[in-house]
Amino acid sequence: MSLFRLMLATCFLLPLCQSLRAADHFFGENLIEVKLTLPKGDTYMRGATDPVADLVAEITLTNRTAKENLNRETITIEDSSRLTSEEFTKLQSATREEQVALLEKKKVNKEIENYSVNKDSLGFSYVEPELGPHDFVGVIITKVPEEGQPAPEKPVVIPRDNKPDHVSATDMAPTKYLAAGETTKPITLPVGKFYLIRDPGKYTIKVVLYNILDNEKPSKFAESNEETFRVLPFKVVSQKIDEIRSNWTDYERGTPTFNYMIYQVKTGGPFDEVWYVQRISVRKFDTWEWTRLCTVKEGTVAQIAQLSPTKVKIVAAQAKGDLGIYELDFSKPGVTVKAESKDLKNDTIPKLGADGTLAE
Repeated sequence: MSLFRLMLATCFLLPLCQSLRAADHFFGENLIEVKLTLPKGDTYMRGATDPVADLVAEITLTNRTAKENLNRETITIEDSSRLTSEEFTKLQSATREEQVALLEKKKVNKEIENYSVNKDSLGFSYVEPELGPHDFVGVIITKVPEEGQPAPEKPVVIPRDNKPDHVSATDMAPTKYLAAGETTKPITLPVGKFYLIRDPGKYTIKVVLYNILDNEKPSKFAESNEETFRVLPFKVVSQKIDEIRSNWTDYERGTPTFNYMIYQVKTGGPFDEVWYVQRISVRKFDTWEWTRLCTVKEGTVAQIAQLSPTKVKIVAAQAKGDLGIYELDFSKPGVTVKAESKDLKNDTIPKLGADGTLAE
């Protein structure tokens, strides 16, 4: 190809490519709003095995373009009536001015029914987000400091536990259509099953959809709002305390990084028990102190509320038939325990609120 032809082709293709990119930007980006909710609330216990299995997120996708007007409407258009044979013959010999005058007389307005032009509306095809062996969904879970605690130098982002096998655009997944102005039904993502949350504390969560573009977001992909939730330092397990203690690092998937944890464990009798464990650091060496707190009536689960980063409240229906109420302070070595008991009225266990109050 000669230099002249190459320059000519470049001059032609460059504006075409720019227009295509502009069209792709308009028709493929910034169309979808992602809304995230936590249908099971904002407080969770750690799972019997990691991760936190009950942590579920629901997202909805909304097409942000204007909703289509699909009603027929009456519009007025300019039309012309037919020429008669005499008018057509006369038109052949008429002057230019006479022709224009004759045709002007033939113009009429006509009303017709038509669908409106929805120039601000655009439908969207997408693959439904899911968490599984292969997906296009990123769930960003970040541990945040408690009130009064300093922020870490780097954000503590929770890694994915069950990683996808592959991500491929050729995966045979059915596409769905989202009309302009419409919102999808809630899409459930079992986040706790796929992300490893080992430590109790406060977290934020948001969802990023890597197959939907949005250049208004820092990631350049469609992102959801950010919600906050808490993971309590409490686990209900189906093992006895001796089994937990002897295999603790295996059970906790490595050496724990938390300072304390509370377990409801099985016993040889018709009731469970609550035990707590505290990290004690002496000359940079860690030891762990295990202490039994109370019994738990068979078939029930103790309730826990986080009063502060180092204080928790525990309420349990005890095996002897009363209600045990305990406040534990882990702020220094040697846990401070405040305890009281109450009669259970009609065997009804009052609900413990997130702020530590009991609903009588």
